[in-house]
Amino acid sequence: MKILHKTLLLLTLLAGFTACESLDEKPFSFIGVDNIYQNEGDVDKALLGVYQTLFFPGVSDLWYTLSTSGPSEMMTVRLKMAAQGRQSSVDFNDTNPHGQFWNQFYQGINRANNVLKFTPTAGLEAGLEAEKMAEARFLRAFYYFHLARMFGGVPLQLEATEEFTDEAVKKPRSTLEETYAVIIDDLTFAADNLPATRPGAEFGRASAATANTLLGKVYLQMAGLPLQQTARYADAISTLEKVVGVHSLESSFADVFALTNEGNNEIIFARPNIANVQGSGTVMTFFQGAPNTPFAFPFGQYQLAFTELLYNSFDTFDLRRDVTFLYTYNHVGTGAEITYNPSGAATPGLQFGGPRSPNGIPIGKFKDPSNTLNPFGHGNDLIFLRYADVLLMLAEAENETGDAGTALGYLNEVLNRAGLENETTTDQAELREIIKLERKKELAGEFHEYFDLQRWGDLEASMAVNPDAVLLNVAYNPKLELYPIPRGVLETNPNLVQNPGY
Repeated sequence: MKILHKTLLLLTLLAGFTACESLDEKPFSFIGVDNIYQNEGDVDKALLGVYQTLFFPGVSDLWYTLSTSGPSEMMTVRLKMAAQGRQSSVDFNDTNPHGQFWNQFYQGINRANNVLKFTPTAGLEAGLEAEKMAEARFLRAFYYFHLARMFGGVPLQLEATEEFTDEAVKKPRSTLEETYAVIIDDLTFAADNLPATRPGAEFGRASAATANTLLGKVYLQMAGLPLQQTARYADAISTLEKVVGVHSLESSFADVFALTNEGNNEIIFARPNIANVQGSGTVMTFFQGAPNTPFAFPFGQYQLAFTELLYNSFDTFDLRRDVTFLYTYNHVGTGAEITYNPSGAATPGLQFGGPRSPNGIPIGKFKDPSNTLNPFGHGNDLIFLRYADVLLMLAEAENETGDAGTALGYLNEVLNRAGLENETTTDQAELREIIKLERKKELAGEFHEYFDLQRWGDLEASMAVNPDAVLLNVAYNPKLELYPIPRGVLETNPNLVQNPGY
């Protein structure tokens, strides 16, 4: 029987070669990008691919943290002389690991562009079609906003890439203003067409509140350096006010980050990680974990930590302090109490000799009691936007427009949750500095620090007290207000111009 089947197969193949006209027949059906969008489920699968760009592969979670929170006086690293030290000390160059995000964010942009092109072919009802398009445009804006803050004006790719000609893929840089115009247009459309909120089963998907929060952040960035479009403070206020009453603060600061309370109403946009699912977890719990802590597998690598400067900025009765920091914990093997040692002497028996100065105080926001997981499989979510950020942005914008009273109302909501008394000063300059410090304390390690320093014009002052910059003798240079475009990108696209100074 097997011989007969082989003979029939051989005859079929020979017939194919001798009767060439049969090869010209039109296929009955095939799967291609232009016919894969048949219904809502197909569109949602394509949108999932756009979100998937947020799942930075492997150790990229670490580099995203170091590229956004790392270049500040609030974070320090253990490996001072490696690329981690260059990031945290603001010693940028065009081969630093930040460069991977250029291609990654453009991958997300191109996926969003495909959704925008082909969703109209799926035959959805008009309102549902607009909602799906809005979701894609929110994500495209999210990626472009990262590129704008990291690199300045960038090439604008607003159509799906179908041809790989030089004209299609080797575009010159647009201006920063042109880049922000696209971001604003995308987010305005998203806010107008996304659902007001998402049910718990859709945690992680963008809503109108998500779009308004990001749009308010965009306006606030534009109001500061380098554009200094101060009229944008009013735009930020009117946009962020739409989120008030939709989201709210958790009653406990610790509950915001608890694995048992994921998807709480304070979280506006996050990457929802799934424990021990390949490619769906995070390694940050492991990398941030203290040595022999019970909250990370395998007992923490202590790769990065918060600085003593940040710790000392907290009042002793601030309820956020002992959540933000893991200053004291019990050794997972012996049960002995381990306490951070600011004297610089190594703690005996702990890998890497920590926790001690100058390695910094272990981070406490990422805790996973399931410390037998794969180190890349922790379920702690990466929180990109939350309601406390909205309140602090509103406080900042109101203060900059001269309404200290309203600013204090928003600020004091955050302080009261931390167990602190109300601030009362109405002096604009004093209140400005208070709000800045509260952003650093409330949002420590949540991917905002470097971009805040940019728009405030505070990077030089921050570097003067940044322990890694001081240790490695890195001096401020205006070029550091932006990252350099990656060398490999410049080599493949001769139409790009490097940022000044690099």
